[in-house]
Amino acid sequence: MRSLREQINNTFIVAGLSVQLKSSQQQFLARNDVAALKQLMLVAAGLLITALLLWITAGYHGAFHLLNQFTPAFPEAFWQIITFMGDTTLALTLALIIARRNPAILWVIFIAAIYGTLVTHGLKNLFGAGRPPVELVAGEYNLVGKAFRNGSFPSGHSLTAFVFVSIAYYFFTQPLLRRALLLLGGLVALSRVMVAAHWPVDILVGSAFGILVAVAAVKTAERLSFGFKPSMHLFIVFLLLVAALMIMSGHDGGYSEALLFGKLIAFSALMVFITEYFYPGRKSP
Repeated sequence: MRSLREQINNTFIVAGLSVQLKSSQQQFLARNDVAALKQLMLVAAGLLITALLLWITAGYHGAFHLLNQFTPAFPEAFWQIITFMGDTTLALTLALIIARRNPAILWVIFIAAIYGTLVTHGLKNLFGAGRPPVELVAGEYNLVGKAFRNGSFPSGHSLTAFVFVSIAYYFFTQPLLRRALLLLGGLVALSRVMVAAHWPVDILVGSAFGILVAVAAVKTAERLSFGFKPSMHLFIVFLLLVAALMIMSGHDGGYSEALLFGKLIAFSALMVFITEYFYPGRKSP
């Protein structure tokens, strides 16, 4: 029977992390999938053009009622769960699941989180647009969850959803999976109108900016190597752990019916982290 010291020395976080980080960096730099980045840029361009045309033809609030009227077609719990998937805290918690297996994704996500925060809060503060509960009379629309009031443009949840979808699109090459990811991102973005948190223009622009942020993060990560150092990797993992613990402590983003779903995701992510990083006998691939 191995001693405690031997078991500790055999864990991935001690014995395999440096090797895995180096291997992940080499694979990431070798990928250089220019075609995928161009495809994502085309999607972003399409979203921005659609937003511009909508704004010109119907105004900033255009198409809100057209979409929001169908909210009752699905239970409120459905929309709360879908829209909570665009919450940054939940998205970071999900990233914890692949932290050990593909550290390069984690480094790109970290950079994208910085860029995304600057873009989202910068534009929200600049425009200060009111959300549907401020601009519309109660009873004229379907509200799900908390009634948010300010900082409508652009949609932060849509941006977050498409940051993560775009990064996954870049790293996972199966065509069917890529299409499914874009559809999932679109559904999360659409949910922001369905719960009356944003206008359609907000989600179109937020989604486009999410893609552009992800592309910028990929190109930045290719030029910065310190994200593959053990200390930096563990710092990022620590931030993801904080996000998971926030959800376990009750963070629901204003959507109480999504909390159980969030806690299941957070608990699973924490279990994966413990198993992957600390379970004796894990080997680096």
